[in-house]
Amino acid sequence: MKPIRIELPTPFDVGPVNVYLFTEPEPVLVDTGVDSEESWAALQAGLAAHGLAVADLQRVIITHAHVDHLGAAARLTAHGNAQIHIADLGYEWLAAPKRKWEQRIAFYRDYFLVPCGLAAQAQQMVIAYMTYAAESSTPVEPKRITPFKVGDQLAMGGLKWEVLHMPGHASHQTCFYQPTTRQFISADMLLHKAPTPIVEEPPDGKTRRPSLPLLLNSFTVLEGLDIAIAYPGHGPLIHNAHELIRQQRQRLQSRKQEALDHIRQGCQTVIELVNTMYAHYPENARIAGLWMVVGYLDLLKAEGVVEEREIGGVWRYFVKGD
Repeated sequence: MKPIRIELPTPFDVGPVNVYLFTEPEPVLVDTGVDSEESWAALQAGLAAHGLAVADLQRVIITHAHVDHLGAAARLTAHGNAQIHIADLGYEWLAAPKRKWEQRIAFYRDYFLVPCGLAAQAQQMVIAYMTYAAESSTPVEPKRITPFKVGDQLAMGGLKWEVLHMPGHASHQTCFYQPTTRQFISADMLLHKAPTPIVEEPPDGKTRRPSLPLLLNSFTVLEGLDIAIAYPGHGPLIHNAHELIRQQRQRLQSRKQEALDHIRQGCQTVIELVNTMYAHYPENARIAGLWMVVGYLDLLKAEGVVEEREIGGVWRYFVKGD
């Protein structure tokens, strides 16, 4: 059985989010959308179009712990008996989201935003969004959560799907592959536009793991799969997975080279690169490019092309040999 795509509205620039419904042999929902009245109404309408109500759902499976993918999990448990399934890697984001957001806020405030060279107003904007997300997050009771592990198989639509760990956009992201039918529920790992490598708080609270190199490694895993159709977290279904990955690799390499060229021309800080490479965006929207620029710098550092020096509390980048 193929999953049924239901689009739900979000307040974010990325636009609507996809959730996926299996109606047989039992009703199963993959992801939940955000926790808003508009999204809740759209979800109910999407279920009703297939003769179902929220109370009919038996299981809800979460791909990764971003608010547009698990935001309505607690509301679903309040209106039905479905168990919420999530990889053990993301368990705490369901059970204790406020604590997880507090950890991320502390990392961004104390170790990340200032060295990137962001002005105080831009720092406050990022922290304000995270604070809002923390305050609006509702935990799910532990008894309603069923963790699964990477390498497990999940039964959906009368088939068994392999659980694959796909870090890069999110360190805890899982995707689901069905080898017989060559179907792939790709979440935000495979999108029509390359996923953003979100910077996350590290286990030690200080030393982050570079996200864009992880994303490229996940692309390599995907290239080893025989995918006939992919079901992404945003946008229409994908029928050319390998070609899409090739195009996105090419684009990322091109933008990485742009970053290097700008460093050669005198851009030394993360925020200078953001303002240069995303100059076509309104100034208050350029912050969305922060994570991509950090990713390009991570790749250039790993390749030994640039070096990073902390000067006056701000990271500055220089081309080696120049």
